[in-house]
Amino acid sequence: MEVLTSVDADRIAVLRARDEFFWLDLMRPAPAELDRAGELLALHPLAREDSREFAQRPKLDRYPDTVLLVYWSARITDNGLAVEPVEVHLHISGGFLLTVRHTACLELDSLHRELRDGPIAEDYVIYKVLDALTDAIYPVIDHLETRIDALEAAVLNEVRQPQLGQIHRLKQEVQQVQRRIAPQREQFPAASAAILQLPGLERGSREYLRDIGDHLVQVAGELGRQTDDLTTLTSTFFNANASRLNRLATRLTVMATFFLIWTLVTSFFGQNFRWLTDHVDSFEAFLLYEGLTLVIPTIVAAVYFWRRRKEWW
Repeated sequence: MEVLTSVDADRIAVLRARDEFFWLDLMRPAPAELDRAGELLALHPLAREDSREFAQRPKLDRYPDTVLLVYWSARITDNGLAVEPVEVHLHISGGFLLTVRHTACLELDSLHRELRDGPIAEDYVIYKVLDALTDAIYPVIDHLETRIDALEAAVLNEVRQPQLGQIHRLKQEVQQVQRRIAPQREQFPAASAAILQLPGLERGSREYLRDIGDHLVQVAGELGRQTDDLTTLTSTFFNANASRLNRLATRLTVMATFFLIWTLVTSFFGQNFRWLTDHVDSFEAFLLYEGLTLVIPTIVAAVYFWRRRKEWW
């Protein structure tokens, strides 16, 4: 099977004349190149217009001889720090597969070499492209899971205010993929049926497209679970932060209690009561009375706090 990565009018005409199935994969095509491909493949004008406008939701458009499927995948950005959705427009017919994308997808690039080797059932080609786009989401899920686990460990170890922003940014990354995969999972049975009903599309001995539906269910489930985990992690952050503040308030209370005892004793002996002036008339007497009234309450308070330390810290 032939795989083309640019609009070669002569080669496309030959393949169409021989009724030989081929795959045309266009990466960031210029508007003129996209129009030329639409003319050569006799695409419906509405289908051509849709592929000029990206950032669409997953959808399925049926035409007399073709199907337009807006399909979403995802990838880890080149710097490895974030997740980026990947939008691919698939124009499918019984004689060709045209994919249009604006974002790099290594899984599709590696599929070029695999599909060039020998004759392959036409529905299997479509399955392999959709399967590559779907399987590309699994490394993204693993990447997000690693970041969630690391952030959860950091929160439980020592809560810090910047972690709350990290949680919300990570949740946004998960949800921007989930918002596209969830409706895609719901509509895929209809898309699979529309593809298999295309006139002239040769089918193999297996219902390959059913596997894509199963994978989408798994992916949507994992993304939903990660969203729930991040929601729980937000609650964990606030609980851990409240616990940290309670520990800090407890320490301050303990310190304040000691200072209260010391302030009370020293202020008492600073009064000019007659009994004090008559009995505390030497430095030794001052040390005796002052020392006893300071040391004994301090020891009592220290023993009390020490015995209750496991409840408060």
